[in-house]
Amino acid sequence: MKSTSILLTILLIISLPATAQYKTAIFNYERAYFDDGQPLPAENRFIISGETGANIDIVELKIYHSANTAKVPLYQNTWERRETSPVNTFTLPVNQPLRGNEAYTFVLNYYTKISVEQQRQLLGQLDAALGAYLDQSFRVERSSIDMQHPRTMRTDLNAIAQQGLSFYRNRINYSFAGFSDLVYQKLEQLGELKLRKARFNIFAKNDENTKSVQLRYAQEQIAALKMMVSKEVAQFAGVQLYALTDSKKVSDYTTEKTKNALAINVGYGGVYYAGTFDNFSSDTAPYAGISIPFGKAPFASPFWARTSISTGVFLQNMKFGTGRVATGPLVQRPFFLALGYRALPFIRLNAGATVLQDKQTSSTNPDINLDKLYIRPFVGLSMELNLWLNLNR
Repeated sequence: MKSTSILLTILLIISLPATAQYKTAIFNYERAYFDDGQPLPAENRFIISGETGANIDIVELKIYHSANTAKVPLYQNTWERRETSPVNTFTLPVNQPLRGNEAYTFVLNYYTKISVEQQRQLLGQLDAALGAYLDQSFRVERSSIDMQHPRTMRTDLNAIAQQGLSFYRNRINYSFAGFSDLVYQKLEQLGELKLRKARFNIFAKNDENTKSVQLRYAQEQIAALKMMVSKEVAQFAGVQLYALTDSKKVSDYTTEKTKNALAINVGYGGVYYAGTFDNFSSDTAPYAGISIPFGKAPFASPFWARTSISTGVFLQNMKFGTGRVATGPLVQRPFFLALGYRALPFIRLNAGATVLQDKQTSSTNPDINLDKLYIRPFVGLSMELNLWLNLNR
């Protein structure tokens, strides 16, 4: 019984980190800050929770790395009300860790479901705006239709539709991507239309003059384009839409200050000097240096977070055979530049190059002598320790 209790305790301790990964930041709508003005968690995932009205069906969160919200957000997520959702509370996970000592801008948009009648009115307003644009864009000439380039017209139609729908969204977050190539091809067809052939394409009365037939033919083709445009908008607006009823912006909100670490390496390495695989000269010595990682764990893949560039000096000179002592420039010790990989916690493998210099016979000239400088490969195994620095930013 006692051993079982000990085992359960150990399992509970092991499971704690997995269940305590998310901190919760409470959003105060009235004051537009989090946790009574406290900085947000940094370099970890967290949850934003706040109050919401019973009429709010969707809360959309967007996070920007600057106050310019016209750019693509760094992160966005959406809370949708379900039958099991609390009446007056929303909860949004932030699965993108934020950098420490940084300022971010948060935008929270609140959406409410609109009625079928409101949706019908929206579609009617869009049809009217698009139709008005098309009416003023065409001018029927004697034998053709004068209009702008089809590419320009489709761009304008897209802008009108997207502007009209900018305050609405649906549950699947599908936005209106623009009018299809069918609309573009119809615009091209109108630009190439030959009105002289109108009598061969529509039914004309015997007493109807040529100009009247051409005008009616042009109007029918424009009406067909309007119908095509209206149907494509209706495909988007035909699903349940939600209207933006409120928006809250929190600018330049800071995250927690994080520690700055300087990685110190202390290890032992071997330097190859010359020779073949069966018969070569080399030497080993302890070394010390620093490492600069290519990435930080929350923001880079595990490989790049463990990989670094290292530099430092050997703590003693190298001896490559009888009378052959190698030192280094400036500090009178060999120094190295290497790539390192943290294979295990605190253990780093290094491989790179060592800058050596034949030991000077006179101690009065410690400067670099290019004629006596040479580079040799080295490998090493070191223990890495993080020296925490409290740098003010």
